[in-house]
Amino acid sequence: MNTNSPIVKHLVLVGGGHSHLAVLKRLGMKPVPGLAVTLITREVYTPYSGSMPAYIAGHYELDDMHIDLRPLAQFAGVRLIESEVHSIDLSAKIIQLHGRPDVPFDLISLNIGSSPNAELIKGSKKHGIPVKPISEFLSHWQKILSRAVDSLSNEQPFSLVIIGGGPASVELALAAQYKIHTSLNIDIQQKSKLKLFVVSNAKALLSTHNDKAQKAILAEFEKRHIEFVPDTYVSEIKSAEILYKDGGSLKADSVIYATGASIPQWPSDCGLQLSDDGFIEVNNYLQSTSHPFVFAAGDAATIKGHPRPKSGVYAVRQGKVLAANLISAITDKSLKKYSPQKHALALVNLGNKSALAIRNTLFFQGQIIWRLKDSIDKKFVRKYSQLPEMNIDLNIAKGLVDKNTELELKAHAMRCAGCGAKVASNILEEVLATLPRIHKDNVVVASGRVEDASQIDLGGGRELLQSIDQLKAFTNDPWLFAKIATNHCLSDIYAMGVKPHSALAIAGIPQASQRYTRSQLSELMHGCTQALAENDCALIGGHSAETNELQFGLCVNGFTEQPVLSKGNLNSGDVFILTKALGTGTLLAADMRYKASHFWIKEATQSMLMPNKDASEILLSAGATACTDITGFGLAGHLLEMLESRNAEAEIDLNSVPALPGAIECLGNGITSSLHRDNALVVTSISNTALFNNDSRLQLLFDPQTSGGLLACVRPDQAARCLKELLKAGYADAKIIGNVRSTEEAEPSIILK
Repeated sequence: MNTNSPIVKHLVLVGGGHSHLAVLKRLGMKPVPGLAVTLITREVYTPYSGSMPAYIAGHYELDDMHIDLRPLAQFAGVRLIESEVHSIDLSAKIIQLHGRPDVPFDLISLNIGSSPNAELIKGSKKHGIPVKPISEFLSHWQKILSRAVDSLSNEQPFSLVIIGGGPASVELALAAQYKIHTSLNIDIQQKSKLKLFVVSNAKALLSTHNDKAQKAILAEFEKRHIEFVPDTYVSEIKSAEILYKDGGSLKADSVIYATGASIPQWPSDCGLQLSDDGFIEVNNYLQSTSHPFVFAAGDAATIKGHPRPKSGVYAVRQGKVLAANLISAITDKSLKKYSPQKHALALVNLGNKSALAIRNTLFFQGQIIWRLKDSIDKKFVRKYSQLPEMNIDLNIAKGLVDKNTELELKAHAMRCAGCGAKVASNILEEVLATLPRIHKDNVVVASGRVEDASQIDLGGGRELLQSIDQLKAFTNDPWLFAKIATNHCLSDIYAMGVKPHSALAIAGIPQASQRYTRSQLSELMHGCTQALAENDCALIGGHSAETNELQFGLCVNGFTEQPVLSKGNLNSGDVFILTKALGTGTLLAADMRYKASHFWIKEATQSMLMPNKDASEILLSAGATACTDITGFGLAGHLLEMLESRNAEAEIDLNSVPALPGAIECLGNGITSSLHRDNALVVTSISNTALFNNDSRLQLLFDPQTSGGLLACVRPDQAARCLKELLKAGYADAKIIGNVRSTEEAEPSIILK
């Protein structure tokens, strides 16, 4: 990534809570030159807790209550690491993560939320369901709903117990009752075989709110046949009942608990000062009282002298101040005080498109309150989901080009990375054709030919294969980038049916402070060596340089005593097998524009991380006749290279070409890699395109791939077995996509069907 200025400080955000949303938006609107920011979060598709009751009741879809942190992080220029923090070395200012290098920092902010304390009630971990983490609870809720509906449909009772008496428990009980009843077309005020209990150690529901609110909720419970069990302590949750401390019990088919908020043990273990209530103690600047370079907000923090209920409304309000103070702290400026409200407005969803509004002694109830809450909740999600369009500047002096050329340049001003940053194939071919040839007797395949690797005859029937590749970073995570780039660089050797033996690396690191440069290079090289180890390939040397953008490449060696797989040794009737789905080019382009969901990029990343090692071995064992890897020139470009030596004609079933999730949608929205237009020039060699002009799958053929799969020809009698072995080995998107119709035609061509 192009930093434009040297990185001198590193801010790490731990947790994707409500307060950090404001920090990310602030960084996107007003970047801080010289500051690198990393977000480490367990959940990237993060729920907005205020909208959960509406989702449980069936009024919202899943997307209505979630914010995808990936586009927001991209907008903010923030590195995103999907992981869970378990340890921080505060003295060394290092975060330890499982399976990847340590992350050093200068300033850190914690917005990790809270969860019900499972230690308070015996058996809760085994038999109870906590309301947080919300993502896990929602999975459990779908099972509860299914069981309840099945039981009631068969005239059998179903008992649901919720332990707790605060707003979360109340909203959950009412929303659950509404959803279960309406799923069976039962009026919500009709008594049914659903037995719903709210058990609390308080004497009243909503005990921290005013009497009017307490009476209104109790009346709503009575109307909807939800039983409140007050002033009762639960001692144990068992498989089919809960036990009370006074000796009583209650039968339960399912138990949810929303009591006793707590945070993980690691903040205490790493030495942070905790408040009397067990949360991270901060001052009025949201700064740790024990470590001034640590900030904390939301449910995980308690302000010294100003304790407040653990409610999302406080986390949301802290966000703006937290963002300002983090930037002030990192730039050595004075901090801003946060003054928490004494009384916050509470909007309690009743599940039936009605709600309560409570603030101190004030109380209102009705549908208009639900509409207010609905508007506030949707506005909050939109605020962090609907982001400004990327502004693309074209820095060309006025008068150098005409208006049409300027518009054309602007349309392609955003240059992609990965293999989407390759030089167009037609330009490459033109330049290579002008180069003088230096003959060497032992060079079997010269650099001007189209094989994936050069071959050098070592004598005695032994050959050395060499290939070189280099990528510009498409992610600001050096470790992840290096792992993918390494797999990409190894693919040329695998495409020729040979195992990589050793490699030399070339690393380009942007200007930064010594500490940050050391960290970037360490992550880059650890990612490389980890991927090389997975492929049994040794790193034997390399070169590094300071560059404007993060870059990485390998020169890879492979040795063989067997005939290699070439691109063009195909035969009429051979079947084409593609081992990986396509779409990384358009997805990475969408990611640059804040248009890609985390799910899409996560799936694409998993595909790019998968080596072609096993696929190469399986194709060899199936007697593959020809093979290449699908990279920057797209499926069509690389397929035509295979067809060229024999002027072959290939028939491709477009609907069989596998696509990564989101790829077709992105292409349909006109989002393409900067190399896509040049790749599409080969359309003149493709027949029947008119039949697919309205099908985005046609554009998939020209999409440049980073760490793409292998495309191989196998005999028809081996195709089914080969595909079965590929699927078994984990290449879940492997497909038979067509066949060689004939060879020795006038020119190579592709026919679509």
